[in-house]
Amino acid sequence: MPEHQTWFRFLPNYEELRAILEGRLGATWYARQTLDLQHVFGTILVVLILFLLGLLVWLKVRDAKKALIPEDKLTPRTFAELLTEIVLGQMEAQMSTKDARHFLPLIGSCAFFIFLSNALGVIPGLVPPTSNLNTTLALAAVIVVAAEIYGFRRHGFGYLKEFFGGLTAWYYLLTPLPYLLFLIEIISHIARLLSLSVRLLGNMYADHTVVGVFVTLVPFVPVLVPLPVQVLGVLVIVVQTAVFCLLSTVYISLAVGGEEAEEHGSHSH
Repeated sequence: MPEHQTWFRFLPNYEELRAILEGRLGATWYARQTLDLQHVFGTILVVLILFLLGLLVWLKVRDAKKALIPEDKLTPRTFAELLTEIVLGQMEAQMSTKDARHFLPLIGSCAFFIFLSNALGVIPGLVPPTSNLNTTLALAAVIVVAAEIYGFRRHGFGYLKEFFGGLTAWYYLLTPLPYLLFLIEIISHIARLLSLSVRLLGNMYADHTVVGVFVTLVPFVPVLVPLPVQVLGVLVIVVQTAVFCLLSTVYISLAVGGEEAEEHGSHSH
């Protein structure tokens, strides 16, 4: 996958550092892509923005009395509250309220990181970290591994029964069907990594590439021509963030689903 041209290339000793890292590390073993410093620097930039955003929100809400008064304009606090409320509402539609609040820090953190990472692609000269498979696959791995861990924590070793189609008796293991189901389940769980990572990667890489093509075709007015494409890019930013969070919630809900999830489902019907 070709490297995007961004302002990060003007950092001191960028090419030397890149050559050193590529020579020592080569392609990553999981994504099979060469380490791209532009995406690494983009990720660092997003983390710094999130830190600043969190600091500004904390300064606003640390006084409990003032925090009760809502702000009437778009500020870091209102943005954080709005995005958190949207994510929580989406989660409560897929799992019990108790589970939604419990997993909100995980899904919410992904939502903030993915949204801001995607948004970098709208700014000329910056590259979205989510247009690199190393980033999206790492995000997907966090969700999938967390879902399996919480599945074992909630159900213990009984969670393994789901991989065998729900064992009801020991002699069920004497038939080939549970082992076939186990293989299918393992493949489906691995496919979740691809479902989360490749979908996000493909959409963000395509969106960023299209904007770059428009700028290249019309070099004299690079700011005005890509505007319609950038408007569509904003829609892609929101949709892909929502899709990632929705699928992540579904996967975690399937892993921890039990009596509470069933009760929630019966109430929703």
